[in-house]
Amino acid sequence: MKHRIAVFSNGYNGSITLKAIEGIKKYAKIKDFDTHFYIGFAASNRKNSINVGQSNIYKLARLEEYDGLIVFASHLNNAELAENLIKDARDRGIPVVSVGMEIKGVPYVGINNRDGMRELVEHLITVHKVKKIVYIGGTKDHLDTQERLSVIQEVVKKHGLKLPKKNIFFGDWGNEKAMEVVDTLAGDPDNMPDAIICANDIMALAVECELYDLGFKIPGDVIVTGFDHIGEGSISYPAMTTVEQDYVTVGYNSCKILYDIVEGKKKNTYSSVSSKLVVGESCGCNSERDNPYDIGRRNYCRRIHAKSKQADFFNRFMREERKTILDSTDYDDMKNKLRSLYEKSHEYVGGNYYIMLNKYFFEDFSIEENEHSDRCYDTGFDAAVPLLDGRISDKAIDKTMKIPGFIKYKKEQHIYFFYPLHNDQFNFGYVVFRDGTYIINENFRIHDYLEKMEQSFVEFRVNLHLEMVNKELRYLYDKDPMTGLYNRFCFISHAIPIVDECKENKQKALILFVDINNMKKINDRYGHVFGDRAIDSVSDAIKQSIDGDNAIGIRYGGDEFLVIAGNASDDYAVKVKRSIISYIDRENKRGINPFKFSVSIGYVLTDPKSKRTVNDYVDEADRLMYEIKNEYHKKHPDG
Repeated sequence: MKHRIAVFSNGYNGSITLKAIEGIKKYAKIKDFDTHFYIGFAASNRKNSINVGQSNIYKLARLEEYDGLIVFASHLNNAELAENLIKDARDRGIPVVSVGMEIKGVPYVGINNRDGMRELVEHLITVHKVKKIVYIGGTKDHLDTQERLSVIQEVVKKHGLKLPKKNIFFGDWGNEKAMEVVDTLAGDPDNMPDAIICANDIMALAVECELYDLGFKIPGDVIVTGFDHIGEGSISYPAMTTVEQDYVTVGYNSCKILYDIVEGKKKNTYSSVSSKLVVGESCGCNSERDNPYDIGRRNYCRRIHAKSKQADFFNRFMREERKTILDSTDYDDMKNKLRSLYEKSHEYVGGNYYIMLNKYFFEDFSIEENEHSDRCYDTGFDAAVPLLDGRISDKAIDKTMKIPGFIKYKKEQHIYFFYPLHNDQFNFGYVVFRDGTYIINENFRIHDYLEKMEQSFVEFRVNLHLEMVNKELRYLYDKDPMTGLYNRFCFISHAIPIVDECKENKQKALILFVDINNMKKINDRYGHVFGDRAIDSVSDAIKQSIDGDNAIGIRYGGDEFLVIAGNASDDYAVKVKRSIISYIDRENKRGINPFKFSVSIGYVLTDPKSKRTVNDYVDEADRLMYEIKNEYHKKHPDG
């Protein structure tokens, strides 16, 4: 056995995942295995491209490296995706268990949510005399939405009541649409229902907040109930009446069924776990002082300042991380700075933590983003931040796995959390946490952390790309397109600083002026094509003569050139001059042109004590060059 299982889940069901983990931990102690949770944040109310980027995390898992797979199918917010993931595992002979969604022939662990919802509706009708109900489901076609709706319809019919279609809404499991439903209901206050039953606590909490803002009292004017029993519902006011699902048992039973399959035991491959009503205050119960919810809120408030400060410190850390990323000059610089930051400050992510990145995403901008999508997790990844027990180390990587994983130690059981990093549907990395950490245990903190990190990485990549483009533009702006030498515009930005630095260091600089003799006659007699060849030859002569030196070559005019060199001497000046002339002589001897040509060169060395300007020295070098040119014309009157 591998002593490692994979679990596919959804981050928006974080509180449910944490409950399931408790059951998984209990069974892990028995069989001694690690658990790798692959978690995306896909949701029906998000852009499809974002959901693709989130769901790609499930492609990261190399299932052959696990004893088996558990899929929280009903939580992935995409039934087709869940079925495909399970089918892929089965086709490859990987033991798999589905949680929350029955698929023919697949071992299944479910929760009897009908019993809990039936208890809730019966409680509202019999205890609180509710007659008029509004139901807000999740997404319209979701199994849980329809199951909870059918129970409500069953119970109201039993009591001789009705749930008309106009009282059925769908909030897509989130805040916005649930609040819109409240606004619609509030538009006709005379027809306000006795109770609003929500398919999850998140929507129920949003409904409560919107009702308060509109001036309604809960439960005085309207009762609100939820489903899931998340932590926020217990500390809200009034505390949420809801349904609790026993996900501790779900986690345990899922692992037991999985390992019964792995070990070839003929055991039952179906498990149904009960759910139950949790009576809070939002229905009108537990109104007495010092009820358990009242005590819980007081304890929460006693810690609220510490929680607020911790949140402030965490936000400060995220700002520091963003600054670290964006202040980096390239990928390696960013990597080193991030390693330093996390080695110094890792109290929020824990001592065992990885940021894995596709290095080429930040270095090769010729690669289109879509090339990082479909096969996003088939490529190799760089351990940008590898933390092992609070220190930067690569020792925690299991080299036998195709993905950076973690070594399984006997009689130690750990939970690892894998989250995607992406820009829309384009994935460029992932992060891994070991065991519980602050940002995983605090509801939705992990999503905020990942989203801000993604934004910083994407902006960093854009900055690098822009810098590359700017360099190319600067090169095009600085360089003479014909010769590759600097152009005249760079005289101020490149030549003057060399001379100024020499003056500051009390050194001499070389100003050397080159001009082609009889350039007009070459153009007139042979055409500008051959004139350009002469210019190219001089340019090549200059490049070769100053290669590796603290010097630059400038095409100063049509057939005029400058060489500026720092820390120069007469010997160096003569060497450069002779090298240029020798190169041209060799070109003439090769006979590649229908003509022979020459250059006149004048130079001057600057005096660091002098107050003369660079332009003064250029004028002097130009004057000396023309003296040499005049001598040449006297000796060669016909060119």
